[in-house]
Amino acid sequence: MRNRLMRPLTACLLILLAAGCATPPSTAEFGHTERPELNRALFGEPVHIPGADEIFALSAGQIAALDEFLSRQNGDSDLHWQLARFIDGHLANFDYWGNTLTASEALQDQQGNCMSLAVVTTAFTRHLGLEHDFQLMRTPPTFERQSDLVLVSDHVRTRIYPPVADEEQDHSGRPTRRAIIDYFPTRRRQPSRQVSNDEFLAMFYRNVAAEMMLDGELDKAFWLVERADAVDPDNASVRNLLAVIHRRAGDHDTAEALLRHALGLHPNDVNLLHNLHALLDNRGRGDEAQAVLERLARLPDHNPYPRLMLARELADSGQLRRALNIYEAVTEKLPYLHEAYWGMAIVRDKQGDQAGARQAMEKALELASAPRHERLYTAKLDSLKAGRTR
Repeated sequence: MRNRLMRPLTACLLILLAAGCATPPSTAEFGHTERPELNRALFGEPVHIPGADEIFALSAGQIAALDEFLSRQNGDSDLHWQLARFIDGHLANFDYWGNTLTASEALQDQQGNCMSLAVVTTAFTRHLGLEHDFQLMRTPPTFERQSDLVLVSDHVRTRIYPPVADEEQDHSGRPTRRAIIDYFPTRRRQPSRQVSNDEFLAMFYRNVAAEMMLDGELDKAFWLVERADAVDPDNASVRNLLAVIHRRAGDHDTAEALLRHALGLHPNDVNLLHNLHALLDNRGRGDEAQAVLERLARLPDHNPYPRLMLARELADSGQLRRALNIYEAVTEKLPYLHEAYWGMAIVRDKQGDQAGARQAMEKALELASAPRHERLYTAKLDSLKAGRTR
């Protein structure tokens, strides 16, 4: 994630972040309005990018399975519900782990993330001529970090509408008797906003680009996200990934220009700010980086890693109580984040609380997924159990 991130079970929309106090400046000081040129020459010859027809294509056998199922139903007045039942039964053994796949690939392999499920659903609705739309769901994002990358996931679902509008309609004029195809329909979640077809297609390209980049195929990743940018211009997460790819290819100037242009359009986007901070810090522009970090710390519901960085700095400077307060706040909101428990263990160890340090370290070890984290935490835990401190 190879240099590779763990892909969380619920990862559907992927955003890659490069991770790395004065009064914060206005957001205008971070953003530029001029749209920068992409450094296409850096990424070789363009590669084949599947179009929408290819992404949503179904094999003859997959279509035959649906047609055979529908032939056993009574009429087509509830065609959207029939399709929902077919998808539910046909994907009973679906493995919701991993990659973003085309409809035929996901059905053939019986696997894919929630974006893949939405692609499958869309493919069937297109085949039947039914109307559908997408919703981005308001759920707490999942974070996972390895090396200089952080993966952030969120969630999208599909709604299918009946072939003939019901008398009951919502404020938009659409029938309320719609079928919802969701990754985890029983979880308590609320819709955030509707996603356009162009944005959804850009999400697909962005996801696959992210996966390609994490697999070390940087050139293919660029051409995929370049297509996403063409489909949905000025999309913050697409511009964010373009900046990450340019930075990993060694073009820091274009990466910074992309981030600043995107921030001119989305001044409070924490992912863009987080990447800009890391880039400025790595380029030795500490004062500018600190200003961005300070702004990040003031924004609500943002990526936890700036706070973890701040807590580590506080602990190193002897401000143990303040550092511990940050770690505790992070673990309360994101209880799966092993780095926060690791930091908590270090602080408690420095405070002389051996029992608390062991408890936090055991939790960090329990949650750690990467072997390097397991080795580090196991060694530290063994040290704590032996009564040795640093």
